Amino acid sequence: MAGRIVGGSGLPTGTTRRHPTWGLTFVTAGRGRYRDAAHDEPVAAGTLVLVHPGHPHWYGADASGWDEHFVVFDGLSFDLAARRGALSPGRPLVHGLPVRRWAARFAAFERARPATVEGRDAEAADLLAALLEAVALDEQRRRRGPAATDAWLARSTELLGHDLGESLDLHEVAAAVGMPYETWRRRFRVETGTSPYAHRAARRLAAATELLVHTGLGVRDVAAATGFTDERHLIRRFRAATGLTPRAFRDASR
Repeated sequence: MAGRIVGGSGLPTGTTRRHPTWGLTFVTAGRGRYRDAAHDEPVAAGTLVLVHPGHPHWYGADASGWDEHFVVFDGLSFDLAARRGALSPGRPLVHGLPVRRWAARFAAFERARPATVEGRDAEAADLLAALLEAVALDEQRRRRGPAATDAWLARSTELLGHDLGESLDLHEVAAAVGMPYETWRRRFRVETGTSPYAHRAARRLAAATELLVHTGLGVRDVAAATGFTDERHLIRRFRAATGLTPRAFRDASR
């Protein structure tokens, strides 16, 4: 079974799941976390979560939700790869996969299930090859450490998340990481699945959510602190993202 979810939340907070089969989630937009007995790691666009049968775990999106492709699968070829150590619950996450390329790769499994045994075997082999390639890429990243190609993206997200209450010239961010604006904007979208503007807007909404839940600031002050034009602007964006007004969300969270 395979499909995609827009604005998903992941598993209910505070729960632990043991899935009876294999599964994967590839996040294309948004943020969250993954936890099991040995891991507590952030999940972002470009993160692949690989679920092993029977392995207790939890993962979920932050208040803004995330977009994902998912595949649920089973078969002896995956079990064999696990027994040989090629797929391990000790490595449940792969970070930093180019969003557009890998979203298209996992979306290919959303087609109708093959009707023949040979077709299903070929589909399983294709999926296993994708997983092994992702794991190999992750191992290469670990061996070489943070690459220069990753530094511009880390610096970009740092600048886009800074001083959320102030205006920001995106051309200055591109210049700060040493790229022409259009090149930077295209590469940022390829790597994260979203535009720089949308990324900063999502960070503002996440910051507003934190202030609503953890402070007593009024909605107008929250809007001013997180860069929204005014209270109505925040209410409109918040309702679009959550289905609730900021006040209703605050009341529900308490």
